[in-house]
Amino acid sequence: MIEKSKHTLLYVEDEDSIREMAVEYLQHFFLHVYEASNGLEALTVYHDKKPDIIITDIEMPQMNGIEFASQIRKKDMTTPIIMSTAYTSVEYLLEATELNLIKYLVKPVEEEKLEEALNICFERLASSSVSVVALTAKHRYDTFNHTLSCEGKIVPLTSSQTLLLDLLIRNKMRAVSYVEIEHFIWQDKFMSEAALRSLVYDIRRLIGKELIQNISKTGYKIKLYE
Repeated sequence: MIEKSKHTLLYVEDEDSIREMAVEYLQHFFLHVYEASNGLEALTVYHDKKPDIIITDIEMPQMNGIEFASQIRKKDMTTPIIMSTAYTSVEYLLEATELNLIKYLVKPVEEEKLEEALNICFERLASSSVSVVALTAKHRYDTFNHTLSCEGKIVPLTSSQTLLLDLLIRNKMRAVSYVEIEHFIWQDKFMSEAALRSLVYDIRRLIGKELIQNISKTGYKIKLYE
């Protein structure tokens, strides 16, 4: 059993009986639990109450959970979202991967798995003040989720681009050597100079050429926005 937090929750579920039981259970963990029966209603509650965490069903009338979460993510990529569904639809799973979800839970949701997901949410909220790094006036990088955003919208990254940003931000006070970069990104494979230059060029193209600085004969250093 996890302890009651000082956070608020928005719980979205169209079946009244399930929603009532879930809200009664979740009140043990939150300062306040808001509820909604569909995505459209949930959007109104979200904008009005600004909940810390969202749990939403997928299959709902008027606006389903995927559409609801997509609307949230257009401007808000940090609020933790948990999704539940009675179906393990591949289509839903593929759509959900683009939404930075904490968990995708299959109904009937087990208490242990729900509490595990809530703990992850609480941990993210506790670290959110330091997990989002300003790269430019418009760009932010979430070191917890490994996601890049520009004015609130997610910018797709390749795995190599993500790894390089993670490495440079983690070592923002110094230059990261070519050897470190090769080991961290290419691991056991050979890193050519052309491949590294191409990787840095692609990131600069996304964010700006001033962000990553080349330190002659040493490596690369990131210059964060102040």
